[in-house]
Order: sequence, then structure tokens, then C-alpha cells
Amino acid sequence: MDLFSLHFMYSGFRGIFGCLTILAWVAVLLYSMDYMKEDRKKTRFYMFVIVTMFATLGVFFAADLYTIFVCFEVMSLTSFVWVAHRQTKQALYAAGTYLGIAIAGGLAILMGIFILYHQLGTLTLSEIMTAAAGIENKTPLYIGAVCLFTGFGAKAGAFPLHVWLPDSYTEAPAPATALLSAILSKTGIFGVLLVSTQLLYQDAYWGIFILTIGVVTMVYGGLRGVLSINLKTTIAYSSMSQIGFILVGIGMYGLLGELGNQEALSITAGGTLLHMVNHTLVKLVLFFVAGIVFMNVGSYDLNEVRGFGHGKYFLHICFLLAAAGVGGIPLLNGYISKTLLHESIVEYRHLMSEGLVSISMISPQLMELVEVLFLLSGGLTLAYMAKLYIVLFIQKNENSVLQQEYEQKKDYMTIAQKLAIGICVVPIPFLGLMLFRVADKLMEYGMEIMHADGFEHKIAYFSLTNLSGALISIVAAVVIYLVFVRLLMVKKNQYRSIWPDWLSMEKYVYRAILYKAIPFVICVMSRILDSVTDWFVVLLRKTVYCDRRLPHELTEGNIVTHDAGIMMEAFHKVYCQITHKKYERGSYEHKAALKSEDIVENFRIIERSLSFGLFMFCMGLGLTLIYLLIVNQ
Repeated sequence: MDLFSLHFMYSGFRGIFGCLTILAWVAVLLYSMDYMKEDRKKTRFYMFVIVTMFATLGVFFAADLYTIFVCFEVMSLTSFVWVAHRQTKQALYAAGTYLGIAIAGGLAILMGIFILYHQLGTLTLSEIMTAAAGIENKTPLYIGAVCLFTGFGAKAGAFPLHVWLPDSYTEAPAPATALLSAILSKTGIFGVLLVSTQLLYQDAYWGIFILTIGVVTMVYGGLRGVLSINLKTTIAYSSMSQIGFILVGIGMYGLLGELGNQEALSITAGGTLLHMVNHTLVKLVLFFVAGIVFMNVGSYDLNEVRGFGHGKYFLHICFLLAAAGVGGIPLLNGYISKTLLHESIVEYRHLMSEGLVSISMISPQLMELVEVLFLLSGGLTLAYMAKLYIVLFIQKNENSVLQQEYEQKKDYMTIAQKLAIGICVVPIPFLGLMLFRVADKLMEYGMEIMHADGFEHKIAYFSLTNLSGALISIVAAVVIYLVFVRLLMVKKNQYRSIWPDWLSMEKYVYRAILYKAIPFVICVMSRILDSVTDWFVVLLRKTVYCDRRLPHELTEGNIVTHDAGIMMEAFHKVYCQITHKKYERGSYEHKAALKSEDIVENFRIIERSLSFGLFMFCMGLGLTLIYLLIVNQ
């Protein structure tokens, strides 16, 4: 389907995430009716929520990279308003980081599109794989792919492009955070999937790159989730860690694809797709629960929200199902997807032991390390979820009066909010229990995007080998919780942060370099070049051109300020005659000249600013896109 030169198509994967997008938006609108009732400018918030929904659907159903880019940029700019909605100092700071990463990511995607169009001659997704297969020199394709990954990976929250995620997720209202984590992050994953399955189809070297990023993202997000003492920030880092699991699946797809093993490919594709679905459902529930806690407590600090969940059985069950689901506990949805992803790693190790792997960049020892880190990250997931569960539903608040108030709260959420949480939590055990009739069918319907044919035989999900993987993660979770949380983080029955502030990448790397160091260097260089130019012009005027003042040249100002000064002086003289005041000649011409120079200098300062440059760039980009839309009609 074509609409204003934007092209759309349907497939199984797109249909699944189109339905999930609608489900998420319906749940959020139900949930936010009461959550947002005390907020100012709700109409603005809802307007941008609706616009973002259409842009998000546009990304999922896009048929070419140009359409993806247009919808992706609209989605990024409209969702920026969500982060800045509360307009507090912290929210605006987080929104600034979000917008900066979004703009940089958009420019990276645009650069990648330019490179790929020059190399392939097409941006249509159905034609890219065939066109790329005919390119002998893959270097430009890798460069274009890295550019696309930079933009899409930033939206997904992949390391090291994740720096916007913790603050943005924490400061945005809970309904907005749920959408950012559950749906908008999947648009970034969708972009990475397209690069990995269409442009660099079954490319082992690209698979190693994605696998490396995925492992680091998975472990780092899990570790930061364990060490956080903020309820919402913990869930935010949980999102980052689960995105890492998905990227591991995409990386394994590239490695296994080179071997042509269709059964292994189907296992990897199914695990990747299902974990994307699982993460969407789980994060909707978890951020909804976090919002309920904030509505009643007014804080996300673990020391303040401790004990809030006592006696709240609906909240208790929903949180427990979501936490256990994302942790990979058997009989729930997360166990299936993590089992398949783990199986893909084990299968690749098995093929390596048989000598079927020719690539020399990865060794059996490295794949063993990947498997260990995968299972360890599963333990980290269970550890930080156990931390939140114990804080909310097991422990009691240090303030006995406050704890009594928590336990007496019966109207802590509305019917609409229960309905919103309920429609998201029901699929979590449903997918885990109906794994062959529902989960397998769902995976087979959507895995066509990864060119997989489906499962040749039933997966033994509950074999001893697969259950042992879950058991290892559970044991690791117990050890991590006891050592890091109970031993190191809890002092005098109070949770305290042990993560060093100087390790903040967002504050001391990205903002220090991108927002301060680079603009400072550019400003200094511009000032030097400007001064050199001025000095050269003055030298020419005094030597070669022998510049002298013309007879009619004014001593200061220009003809406009000169005439304005004369007129103001005349008005002043007439005013003195009418009012019978003593006339004293003023300096209106001099004042007008000074005011003119002040205005001109202000305009020069604006022209030299980074904001003005970005504004002019956006204007030019917008005009270019409008021109392309008109030409392609």
C-alpha cells in the first residue's frame, strides 16, 4: 500500500507486533485515565500518545527504509514530549538526553540509507537481500549497516547507546514508560532484525558483532538492575538486559545461518521472536505496577515503597507472574523463549565440536563464556526481580505508622487500571502453559522475517538439559541476591546504592564529550577561524586597498540610525518647546547606533550557536523530505 510516497506491507511478524501495539495503547489509555487525572496539560500528552501510535505502526508495517526513517523520526520526536511531560528539572534533563540521542540516531540512520541506496540502488525491503547478494565488496554494506545499527540500537537501548534509557524511563509518567519499554524499544529491534535478515543475510561476522553487543547489554543491564535502589530504574535496567537477550538471539542467527542448519535457525528465530513478545507483555505489567506504587506513595525509592504490597492480592499476583515470567521460571512465557535462545548457543557449540564451523574469529572457549554469561544474566534477572518482590510484598516499612497506612489502602487502583493490567498479565501464564498449541504456532507465524521454516519436531522444553539451565540461573540468583543485595546494599536495614557515581556514562562520557567538549572545541576553532578571517580582511584594507574613510561616511552607525537620531532629536526639541522646558541637545544618534550594534551582535551570536545550526539543519532536512514526497507523487 502506498500513502504519500510511503510504502507499507503486511507479514506475520508485522501482524503480531501491530496487534501488540494496539493492545499496549488500549491498556495505556485505560490505565492513564486515573493515573494522569492530576497532571497538567493532559490533552497535549494524549495527542502525542495517539500520534506516536500511528508512527509506531508505520515503522512496523513499512515496506522500505525510507518509510521506516520517516515514521521512526516522527515517533522519536513525539515520544520526546512524553519524557518532558512533567517539566521538572530532572524530566527536562532526561528529555534533553533522549532528544540528543534520538537526533544523533536519526542522522546515523539517514547516513546509512544514503550509503545503501548508493550501493544497492533500492531501499525496498523485499529487494535489498537480492541486491546485497550481488555486491562483492561488502565493506560499504558493513559501514551502512553500522550506521543503521547506531540509530536503531539507540532506540532499543543497546550498550553503549543506552544512556538515555534509565533517566527517561524514570522521569516519564508510568504509562509513557510502559510504551517506551514495551513497544518503542521493539521498533529499534525491528530495525536491527531487518539489517541482519535482509541486508547482511546469515552473515557470521555481523552475527559476531551483534552477539558481542548483546552479551554486554545483557550483563550490564542485569548488573545495574541488581544494584539500583529505585523501583522504576531497576525495571528500566531490566528492559536493557532483556533487549540484550534478544540481541544475543539475533547474533546467533547470523552465526548459525552461515551453516545452513534450518532446525537451529528455527530455534533461534522462534526464541528471538517470542522473547520480544514476552518482553512487551511483562514490561507493560511491571511499569503499570510501578505506576500504582508511585500514585499511592509518591516515590520510587525502595526504602520508602517497602511494604506497600501487603494485603494487595491482585497487585501481588500480577507482579509475581510478570517477575517470574521475565526471570524464565518454568511454566511461564519467559522460560520458553530463554530455553530456545540457550538452545541456539548449545547447538552452535555442538556444531563447533564437530568441526563444522570455519570462522576463526570465535573459539569454543568464547562460546562457553557466552553460555555462562547467558545463564548468569538469567540469574541477575531473577535476583533484581526477587529484590523488588521482597521489598514490596515481604518486608515491612521501617515506619510502622506508614506501614499501617499501606495495609489499610483498599482503593489503591481503579477498575480501569485493574483491567489494563489484567489484559497484559493473562498471556504470561497462557503462553507458558499452552506452549505447543499457542506459543509454537505464534513463533512459526512470525519467524518468516528471519527466513525460518518452522520447527521440524516438537521441542523438548522440559528435558533435563533445558531444566538444568533454568536451575543454574535460579542458583545464581540466590547467590547474587544474598551477596550483592543483602550483604552489600543493605546497611542498618536501609537500601543504599553501591554503584559509583563516576561510572555514569551518560553524565561523564556522553554529556561531557558530546554536549560540552565537542561544542567547546568547535566554538574555539570557529572563533579562531573567524578572527583569522577578520584579521586578514583588515590587513587587506590597510595595505592593498588603502582603505580610507569616504567624505560622506558616518562616524558611527548607518544611515538608518543617523536619520532616526535626527528625528528623535527634533521630536525632543519640539517637546521641550511645548512643555516650556529647557532644551539640551541629546545624544540620540549615538544611542541609536549603539542599539543597532547590540541587535546585530545578538543576531551574530544566535547564528554561531549550535541550536541555530541544528534548527537550520532540521529546516533543510524537512524541505528535502517535502521535495522528495512531491517528486515521487
